[in-house]
Amino acid sequence: MISRLDYKVPGGKLLRVEVEVESGVVLRALVRGDFFAHPEECFEAAEGELAGLPVDRLAEAALSLFSRPPLSIFGASAADIALALGRTAHETQAH
Repeated sequence: MISRLDYKVPGGKLLRVEVEVESGVVLRALVRGDFFAHPEECFEAAEGELAGLPVDRLAEAALSLFSRPPLSIFGASAADIALALGRTAHETQAH
């Protein structure tokens, strides 16, 4: 199942997240939106490490992964991303 969510962070920035889940496991998680990440390859690596996690651990793992140095996120925070992914994961579990 694929779930999508648009989340407006405090300050007006938009996050668009998409989570694909099968049998309670994250197959893919994408985070896009009105923010910048530097270095981009660290953001992409963090995003990639979400695959294979149990869906109920997605928000917790996202907070940790998107907070790791040397990754810097401008226009959103790791907590914003974790919240959006957590809400999206909740939708997948509700269906």
